[in-house]
Amino acid sequence: MAFMKAALGVRFLAATAFLAGAAFFAGAAAFLAGAAAFLAGAAFFAGAAFLAGAAFFAGAAFLAGAAVFAVAMLILSIT
Repeated sequence: MAFMKAALGVRFLAATAFLAGAAFFAGAAAFLAGAAAFLAGAAFFAGAAFLAGAAFFAGAAFLAGAAVFAVAMLILSIT
């Protein structure tokens, strides 16, 4: 009888350890998935910021070119 109780206790401990290990690996997988999603979001926002900056500088260059053109036309019209 004591042997059967000991065997049941060992089986219970083994099942508990197995479930704890499964929960740990499920948590680790969820953590890694969250980290991957965070990095993907960070990369997306970095790309969006880069594109916004590129658009800003393209617009600034266009305005500078337009200003140079306007000054050149003004000088040509005066002379």
